[in-house]
Amino acid sequence: MLTNRDTWILILTGLITSIIFTATYLLQLSAFMYVIFPLLVGLLFALSYNGRNVSELLGSSFFVALLLSIPFRGYGIWESEGTSHINLLIFYPVLVYITHCFHYTYHHNGGHWNMSYALLFEAAWNTLILLLFGTLFMYLSGNLILYPSFLFDSIYSSFLYNRVSTNGAFSLFLILFLLFLGIGIGQYNIKVLHQLRFILRTCMYYFLPFLVLTSVTFFILFWQNTDLNPNIIISAFFDLTLVSILFLNAYYQFGNNEKKQLAWLNGLLRGYKVFLLIMILIANYYAFRYMSLEFNQLICLTIAFFLGCIYAYSAFRPGKEAQKIMEEGNKYLAIVFMTALYLAIFPSFDFTVNQDKAPLSIWDGADYIRKHAFQDS
Repeated sequence: MLTNRDTWILILTGLITSIIFTATYLLQLSAFMYVIFPLLVGLLFALSYNGRNVSELLGSSFFVALLLSIPFRGYGIWESEGTSHINLLIFYPVLVYITHCFHYTYHHNGGHWNMSYALLFEAAWNTLILLLFGTLFMYLSGNLILYPSFLFDSIYSSFLYNRVSTNGAFSLFLILFLLFLGIGIGQYNIKVLHQLRFILRTCMYYFLPFLVLTSVTFFILFWQNTDLNPNIIISAFFDLTLVSILFLNAYYQFGNNEKKQLAWLNGLLRGYKVFLLIMILIANYYAFRYMSLEFNQLICLTIAFFLGCIYAYSAFRPGKEAQKIMEEGNKYLAIVFMTALYLAIFPSFDFTVNQDKAPLSIWDGADYIRKHAFQDS
């Protein structure tokens, strides 16, 4: 449990980070490394803070932020175009998130590398909850400041309105500071926010039948429409795979004691693990046979395949052993995934497989599915 002093440290961290980040905007620094580095330091420090070993945490935050920023040395913010720019916006936050989870685990483990899966899982879910709470706080607080500015402007007092609505630097500073303020409040009340994980656990119990029904129904309809655009097939199976992996990890977050009361789910869960591997194999088959793949897409498909194999293998093992297999598989594949994504940032790893075929775009496939659904309705 953090004290009021710890909360003020986090608020000061947010204030300093916001000032430095706003200064890079005012100085018109175009190199991505100089823009992203102070923000990464502030986020890594604030999201991993627990009131202990503060100087060590600050040093490790600087080191990790530097490693994550080095690939962008000399990289202009607006230089990237097309799909490479979109992929960077997608995969770089994923890389930062995974790296932060290991950094969080390292710090909360007292600076030791023998990382437990329980801490790694705590890092992933606590960070997600803190970011959601911080974003919500930022949005609500921003509106509470914005609406009075309109009222004051209506009576010819436009100072606040000009600062909030027309001053880009002040708006940027305010948004970042409110985000860090929300994270600080969330850290102070982390035990309260922790209860959201219990709600999530309960949801996972009753979500499984609907997930199985959706996947099986789509699988049956897929065999009746195998002449669809491969991009659409891959997008649909990829979405189901992503949701399934998130579900399985959320389902196992509290061990087996609670699941004994719902033993009827175990058989369904084991069967779904095997079915998940089948969906991943179909997605990989269509991707490698019909589409051209960029390096980061190749990484995602490969990691998904190995995850599917591990989960399917665990389906044939007893409860505690199955959970151990999934935990170890998640941990080591996360390290491989993090390393591969880091390498994918460098220009030397910018290559494409099956260049003579149409490029794979999950977004185009998902957009087609969304538009088709709206047209049918």
